[in-house]
Amino acid sequence: MAGLEIKLTQIQGDDLSALAEMTGAIDGNTVPNFQATLEEIKTKGIRRLVLDMSKIKYVNSTGLGSLVKYADTFKSSGGGMALIKVPAKVKIVIEMLGLNAFFDICPDLDAALAALAQAQGGGGSAPPAAETKKSSLPPRVAPSGSHATGSFKRPGPASGAQSAPAAPAAAPQRASGNGGGGGFPQVVKCEGCAVQVEVTSAGNWKCPRCYTFVSARPDGVVRFTRSDKPVPLNLSLAATQDCGEGLVHLVTSVCQTAFNNGQKLESLRLAVHEVATVMAQSVYPNNPQGVYHVSIERQQGWVQIRFADAGATIESGRAAQYFPHAHRQMSEFECRPHPTGGNMIRFVQRA
Repeated sequence: MAGLEIKLTQIQGDDLSALAEMTGAIDGNTVPNFQATLEEIKTKGIRRLVLDMSKIKYVNSTGLGSLVKYADTFKSSGGGMALIKVPAKVKIVIEMLGLNAFFDICPDLDAALAALAQAQGGGGSAPPAAETKKSSLPPRVAPSGSHATGSFKRPGPASGAQSAPAAPAAAPQRASGNGGGGGFPQVVKCEGCAVQVEVTSAGNWKCPRCYTFVSARPDGVVRFTRSDKPVPLNLSLAATQDCGEGLVHLVTSVCQTAFNNGQKLESLRLAVHEVATVMAQSVYPNNPQGVYHVSIERQQGWVQIRFADAGATIESGRAAQYFPHAHRQMSEFECRPHPTGGNMIRFVQRA
């Protein structure tokens, strides 16, 4: 099992900044070492920490929780934490779980230091690279179909899914952020997870971090309503190898506790990889613009994953040829043509 090595290098000419080059995995086995090392770094007076993620092979949900915790810790101490050279499969997990609001994600060390300096109001620093995600800014509420990273999206009906009864709505709050005139955009605090979010217009939205439903009226009143049942994690991915690897990584992080990291989890990982590969090689061959949609629903004792695309249709009678592992090993499996073109694929793995 992979361990974790951390090499710390002081930034020349800056006693408050350092680079931590990490090798291995950040998971339940290595998090104690990770947290102890970051605590030691703090005691050395480091306030701005850059994590080089290029040699990180795996981050699970426990590791992501620690990253969020220490991003907040360094920020609250007057500094900040930035990530550089984040592997695609790790970046997808961070973005799809809405956690990029907590980090500056930059392409290199110079961009990370500039972003951290700017977040502190470091006047003369160069602007951060376009890839940087500002941890000091709230995630934006965006309409369905938006490709804005870290956005909050409008909730839409899932195919074949039943609406869960909603819990009582929280008291409405008057958003603040535009001078109190009741217009948009406005910044409010999510009642579900307390993250600051920017509501861009009136309408109904959904928090990608905790799935709290957000209703914004034209007069500026915002209500939050939480479902009393788990809400599926919905995402759209390009039909590429990198996105496929990222999806497998995400499913592993979300579902590992349901299957205790056992053989059923590995079988689920293989099934997801199989579908992602078919998307890239057969449904959207030689088409980097191809997009497919994924819904991951986890409840006690089972996980259901749905795929939908608008690419080349797979004949129902040939599904077992395209997905031999998923067809044999999943508790339930189906692949059928979408009425408007493309495919609808669904499988269930039971604990």
